[in-house]
Amino acid sequence: MSENSDDNAHPGGLNRRAFLKAAGLGSAVVGGAGMAGFGYAAGKDPDTYLGWQNQEGASLVFRRDGYRVDKPTYEVVGETRRMDARTHQIFERRGRFMAEYRRILGARRGMDGEEGPEKAAITPGDFSEPLRSYYREQPQDLELDILAVEEIMPRLRADSREYGDRYVLARAWSNAMGAVGPDPIREPPEVNDLPRDRRGRPGEPVRLKDPARTAELIKAVAMQFGSTLVGITELNPDWVYGYPVHGRGFEDTEEPLEIPDWWTYAIVVGVPMSWDPMYANPTYGTSNDAYSRSRIIATRLEAFIKTLGYAARTHVPGTSYDLMVPPVAIDAGLGEQGRHGVMITPEVGCNFRPAVVTTNIPLATDRPIDFGVQDFCAHCKVCAEACPSGAIPMGEKEEVRGYRRYKIDTAKCLNFWNSNLGNMGCRICIAVCPYTRKANWLHRMALEVTANDPTGLSERVLTGMHKGFYPGPDPEEYYIPSLGGENASFRDPPWWLRTEDFVDLG
Repeated sequence: MSENSDDNAHPGGLNRRAFLKAAGLGSAVVGGAGMAGFGYAAGKDPDTYLGWQNQEGASLVFRRDGYRVDKPTYEVVGETRRMDARTHQIFERRGRFMAEYRRILGARRGMDGEEGPEKAAITPGDFSEPLRSYYREQPQDLELDILAVEEIMPRLRADSREYGDRYVLARAWSNAMGAVGPDPIREPPEVNDLPRDRRGRPGEPVRLKDPARTAELIKAVAMQFGSTLVGITELNPDWVYGYPVHGRGFEDTEEPLEIPDWWTYAIVVGVPMSWDPMYANPTYGTSNDAYSRSRIIATRLEAFIKTLGYAARTHVPGTSYDLMVPPVAIDAGLGEQGRHGVMITPEVGCNFRPAVVTTNIPLATDRPIDFGVQDFCAHCKVCAEACPSGAIPMGEKEEVRGYRRYKIDTAKCLNFWNSNLGNMGCRICIAVCPYTRKANWLHRMALEVTANDPTGLSERVLTGMHKGFYPGPDPEEYYIPSLGGENASFRDPPWWLRTEDFVDLG
């Protein structure tokens, strides 16, 4: 039989061997093209930007469009009013209280003809305004503030001398992560906030085409700066403090804060705290790491906006802010407020430390979201059960300055901050929250189920599983030893924060 017989022929005119060669070559070409296309697509995927997975929002796992609502899920139930930071912002009030407390004791020690007058009970009438009126309305907070200075702080100092060396690495890490400005603002808002050119002259705004496109630009730039989430809202004046706090450039902190006209929009940025130390709260975690990064992001964004000729001002919790940040972030569509008072996001739960930039650059805004947090928190109560101080309520929401929300006892909360060793603060409520999970497939699946289950059954099942699989110490164990505790952490610290493995404690 000849080599050209039908046995080796193909209808297309090629023999079998030639056909197989052509088919193999074609497959190789197609396969190579596929691999090239796959490689090109993978190279364009932001997930491959090592260390910058969120550079283009690639880490976002929750699509908010299906959950947009016309108004936030908190309720307006009365006449709203702005917070008086002098008395209701716990850090500002405690600072004022300490100064007044020292003044009162000093005056009493200087009295003639009385034996030990400083031991007499301190009453609201001993204070000057606004603390006098506040303590008359809230006498329990006067008791808690006195408790802090007379009992808790001395115990903390004593226990720190005995046990504090164990947490030297945790403190060093916290201090290092917090070693970023900004310096106190020393100029009034009309100088500090408004753009200036290199010669100090007022900056001229560039002509922007469209607020929606500008919003896209701002979000892209914020993520280039490192932000995990970005949201934009018109600034609700209710969220601005009624009186200025110190170090923000206002000449008189006893005069009401007049909101500048250019605080029109609020851009919210932020990042999560480092995950492993966060779960080892209260002793090993710190908010400084995330707030420092958020501060850098917001400060860079402020500079970016001012360069375009528009006003901008950075607000960063912990050190320098003129407004309540969580409700601003909620208005910007990043999450909902939970029972513990912290904003819960779909992506990282409440492990999110935000900063805000107020500005007048024309922007399209985001709508708030409702993904089921209110129903979940109504029955979950994990944070309230774990709270050592009892600051998180087990009961229903209350009216707070015209809004219905869970009312947090901030004085109890801050007193516990001074009742455990390690880093300043607590953050247990964040660590134990069922929403606080890394954005893996299991978290995404549970989130989708609970957000779309109208019966609420899945929420109860998952809450029960959470309590069974992730038990923590008894809340009393979080306290310092002299207060009957063991200085416990919710989870063990990461290996690099175990002081005893690196430092000779003698």
